[in-house]
Amino acid sequence: MKKNISLTIALFSSLLVSACVTVPPEPQVNRNQLAISSVRDIPISYSPGSTFSLAPKYVKETSLKAEQTQAVYKLYADAIISDLMKHGFYNTRNAQNSTFYVGFGVALASDLSDETINHEFGITPGLPGRDGLKKGSFLIYIEDARTGKKVWRGAVQGFVHEDTDEAQKIYRTAAIVSRVMKQFYATN
Repeated sequence: MKKNISLTIALFSSLLVSACVTVPPEPQVNRNQLAISSVRDIPISYSPGSTFSLAPKYVKETSLKAEQTQAVYKLYADAIISDLMKHGFYNTRNAQNSTFYVGFGVALASDLSDETINHEFGITPGLPGRDGLKKGSFLIYIEDARTGKKVWRGAVQGFVHEDTDEAQKIYRTAAIVSRVMKQFYATN
């Protein structure tokens, strides 16, 4: 009996000690994680062969240097043009010849909050922030040239990869654009 009581006390003591040092596991952070959402505003469709032109929109105040902003916008502009052309659309530099316009913007969460995106753009993917990682947003919309109305809007949020080389940046940007544009093509 004494042996059982001693064993029980030892067992409870070890459980108490182990409970004091148990640390809950931290959630895994996937720096490649993307959150994507989109909405179709009006039922206008565009057939292959339709023309488009780009209409980049810039955040008024940004923490990036001007040359950094220009480099990021060029990556996204090139990826958008390439993706649309792969789907049969033609880029025109003369906006008057466009069937539709493609507006887009890129911003860090420190420059453009989720609340502002939701208020101004109407949709937010809602990727939660993570300590030590910079969150960025890519916003894109299709506007009908004839009516001036937004046909479709898409938004992507992910974590910035500052330590990648140029080839990796091009690849990742193209993948981001492709993933959100799939939602446009599916409803077009």
